[in-house]
Amino acid sequence: MTAPDMVRGWCPSLFRPMESGDGWLARVRPQAGCISADLALAVAEAAARFGNGIIEVTNRANIQIRGLQPATIAPFTDAIEAAGGAAGEGSRLLVSPLLGADPTMAADTVQIGNAVTHALHDMALAPKFGIVLDGGGALPLTGIGLDITIRYRESGWQMNGEACAPGDIAARIQALAGQTARVITRAGAAPKPGYHADSFALVAPAFGQMTAAAFGGLARLAQTHGDGHLRPTPWKSLCIAGVRSGDATGLLASAQSLGFITTADDGRLSIVTCAGQPACARGEVETHMAAAMLAQHRRASDSLIHLSGCAKGCAHPGKAPLTLIGRDGLFDLVHDGGTADMPAKCHLTLAQTLAQIAAVMHSLPS
Repeated sequence: MTAPDMVRGWCPSLFRPMESGDGWLARVRPQAGCISADLALAVAEAAARFGNGIIEVTNRANIQIRGLQPATIAPFTDAIEAAGGAAGEGSRLLVSPLLGADPTMAADTVQIGNAVTHALHDMALAPKFGIVLDGGGALPLTGIGLDITIRYRESGWQMNGEACAPGDIAARIQALAGQTARVITRAGAAPKPGYHADSFALVAPAFGQMTAAAFGGLARLAQTHGDGHLRPTPWKSLCIAGVRSGDATGLLASAQSLGFITTADDGRLSIVTCAGQPACARGEVETHMAAAMLAQHRRASDSLIHLSGCAKGCAHPGKAPLTLIGRDGLFDLVHDGGTADMPAKCHLTLAQTLAQIAAVMHSLPS
């Protein structure tokens, strides 16, 4: 492998880890939206052996391994590469987690995805350049957009909102890739955890983070109760396809025992947060403890709270009904905005923040 890259602004990857507060980050990218259970077990083992045992699902639907050290980066990379984990490396596509497993998706979605991947091969692209490919179906990527967004509508395929014939998509991407202004959108509610009648189950690690043991345990459940794959989602959850209705209750009970959120009424679902301090070098507050305390006073149906450890707002680009920004161990509170907007209240302790949120929630119409 090559030496770790020290340049900021790049998304970490398997071969280009990034330094953070708790060590180095590396990512394993799904191939065509999914990771085999065997690969997931290898990732879990390597994360526990070479990292700090913490694994995350990112909002680009990647698997992120935390806590690698300079001496363990090379053996970690070698272990994942030997298990086939480099197959998705370099992918710029964000696709539905059910790609290839959902008959209600546009029939040519897989073919278009292959054509786009081929078109991007060897192209010089901006570090965080990304493409959304949304073929509809049971888990559409509604409200999620990247530099280029390819979406199926009833009238046919569209690219960045304009009609585009499937055979022209690859050529248009090559023409647009170096010209598009960076536009990221993320709106709409995330699909809820639980069993869905379309024969798949969604489970969510609390605030997008789980132990390596939990990730490995879920992989084994995918082998016994599903199609043998884990499918990371851009909503920081994990999808298991091919689940029969008779197996759903047992799968969800086992996933819950591993620490996953498996029901739609969990208050933690109303909060999105980042790693925070001390895991992130940029973090100015500890986010996960604060999020857990906030969740004790909330329902899943409450207005979304974006809890950001710093002003970057990595966990939720854009606006949220309530945004908390960590600053020097305290919190700024923004109403209906993002981390770049003017706070309504500044320098709040966690107790004061809880009181302010309670007051806001009380004032909202029932």
